[in-house]
Order: sequence, then structure tokens, then C-alpha cells
Amino acid sequence: MYNYDFLKTHESILKEARDVNIKIGNKYFQTRFVLTEKNLLIFYDINRGNPIWGVGTYIPPELELLFNVPKEKVKYVIEDGNLYIIVDKQKINCYDFDLEGFLK
Repeated sequence: MYNYDFLKTHESILKEARDVNIKIGNKYFQTRFVLTEKNLLIFYDINRGNPIWGVGTYIPPELELLFNVPKEKVKYVIEDGNLYIIVDKQKINCYDFDLEGFLK
């Protein structure tokens, strides 16, 4: 379940990429990238890593918004073979993800 009001913002999901590994500062996240008509949204599952997550109990994903970047303002660079999305002067390292292909 996405904790984002798509109806309020008049958006719908055009594309979704699951299990995108990113690093922000010293923290690692396994995320979902969602492309809408207006934004690139980056979510993470707050239930992931819950102690009962791997013991045969199914906990549905609860996806919290990490970043919301308007499509026309998505900036990124490739340095030393790594793709970095730049959000508010902060670099988000994306591992093994084709952002250009995803945005098309």
C-alpha cells in the first residue's frame, strides 16, 4: 500500500520498478521507483526487516515516500560508473538501475 494520495494530486502510476537498491548518506534502502504523469516517486517498505517478516508470516508492504521529484526537475550524474540522482544537493546512489530508460 502506497502512503501517497494519487487521487488528490491527480496522478496515476505509469511505471514501477521494484527492488531498486539505493544509498543515501550511510543508509541503504531497497526501494520502489514509481513514475507518474508529474513525478518520480521513491518509496521504501517500512515493514521490511520487521522481526516477524521472515518467519512465515506475511506482512503486506507499507510504502512510505522517501522522495518526490517533479519529472522535469530530475537531475542525475554518472560518476565512476555509478548513477546518482541529485535531490536538494543530496546525491542518491542508485545501484544497477537504468534511470534514462525508466523515464522514457
